[in-house]
Amino acid sequence: MDGPPGDTRRPLTPDPHVTAGDPTRSILDNAHEAFISMDAGGFIIDWNRQAEVTFGWSRQEAVGLVLSDTIIPPRYRESHLRGLERFLDSGDGPVLDQRLEIEGLHRDGYELPIELTISASKAGDSHVFHAFLHDISARRRGERFLATQHAITTVLAEAETVEHAIPLLLAVLGEQMGWDFGAYWTLGEGSTLRCRETWTASGAGLVGFERATRSTVLEPGSGLPGRAWASKRPTFIPVVSDDPNFPRAAEAASAGLTAAVGMPLVANEPLCGVLEFFTRETPHPAPELLETMETLAAQIGRFLTIISERAQLVDRLQRLSLSDELTGLPNRRGWNAGLGRELARARRTGAPLCVALLDLDRFKAFNDTHGHPAGDALLREAAQIWMGLLRLTDLLARYGGEEFGLVFPAAPIEDARAVVDRIRAATPGGLTCSAGVAAWRPGESADQLVDRADSALYEAKRRGRDQIFTGL
Repeated sequence: MDGPPGDTRRPLTPDPHVTAGDPTRSILDNAHEAFISMDAGGFIIDWNRQAEVTFGWSRQEAVGLVLSDTIIPPRYRESHLRGLERFLDSGDGPVLDQRLEIEGLHRDGYELPIELTISASKAGDSHVFHAFLHDISARRRGERFLATQHAITTVLAEAETVEHAIPLLLAVLGEQMGWDFGAYWTLGEGSTLRCRETWTASGAGLVGFERATRSTVLEPGSGLPGRAWASKRPTFIPVVSDDPNFPRAAEAASAGLTAAVGMPLVANEPLCGVLEFFTRETPHPAPELLETMETLAAQIGRFLTIISERAQLVDRLQRLSLSDELTGLPNRRGWNAGLGRELARARRTGAPLCVALLDLDRFKAFNDTHGHPAGDALLREAAQIWMGLLRLTDLLARYGGEEFGLVFPAAPIEDARAVVDRIRAATPGGLTCSAGVAAWRPGESADQLVDRADSALYEAKRRGRDQIFTGL
């Protein structure tokens, strides 16, 4: 059944069912479906014009070649040969006269989905096999495009922020489009592009290439992400290892990666980043791929704009809900949230934690004498002055009225008292303030800690005001 050793072509007798001058020849050559005939040895004996268009081989080139080596992807060739042997031995051909969808191999090395029907007929003492088939790439692309659009819409509808959406996008695009590796790039320090997130298909390995990707720094215009960033259009590289403007060419070749595409993402007008994807297969020609990726990138950009605007609105509303409108400091709710975070950290690390409550002495009398606008101005001034005396990690909040709360992370009681003493000395408007300080005890709740600080503040006021008392 195989051709001569070292040769896949042999002189053949043309298909006896389709000969030159036969009206059938004209019909086949003008058919919209590809027509291929194969003899019992597995050699091509007929090949019409549409087969030339579908697979890239001219009729003169194709006739005489081994069909399995010409249009069948390597992973299917063994099963094809076994099926042919079984039919010739037993006459059993389960795929005959059935409409099938399989993958075919183009001359340029990429696979394409085809739909075909195979039939067999006697030719003397042997058999001839005929197949009518057509390329269903457009249909498959449409199906994949719709499935990808749906998956993207689902992911983005659930994402709360752009940062949350990016790893989900990498995964869903990579899986739906059949890629092996994906990465997200955005501008970092010095206006250079850096990889912020990666995705690898299950079982693909690629640890070395991922490491190289994360350590690479690119200028706009350099490498695949840089070119996509500079052009603001999807960019396709058919063979990355041969591209002179691809810094990771050696690592890609070592990993077996061939083609790649870069997708710039636009949210709120400016570019927010570039998604890039790699494959070990030879993909379809660039025009179809780029058209699909450009449409998907536009859809993603619109969604990212919505997510970004929504996140900004939520952040603004959250800040308003946690901030005191008069002083700009965290309000009581912000204080509770901040104290909760620091208390959780102290429990986890065992670091010291102190809180203090401060109260402006005789503030009501100041308001009665100077008026509420002056009282409001005094509160704003106190907040501004006191903030300047704190570490970046300390928390100052307006606890309520003329009372303020302080959280000192990783600070022993002596350090906290010293800071509170400086704050007390810097009280504006000729007023004084009283303060109660308490150090957290392991096992103590936030409420218990604040209650001890509040009791200490009450004791400082009872003892004459303008002083600090430490809670027991």
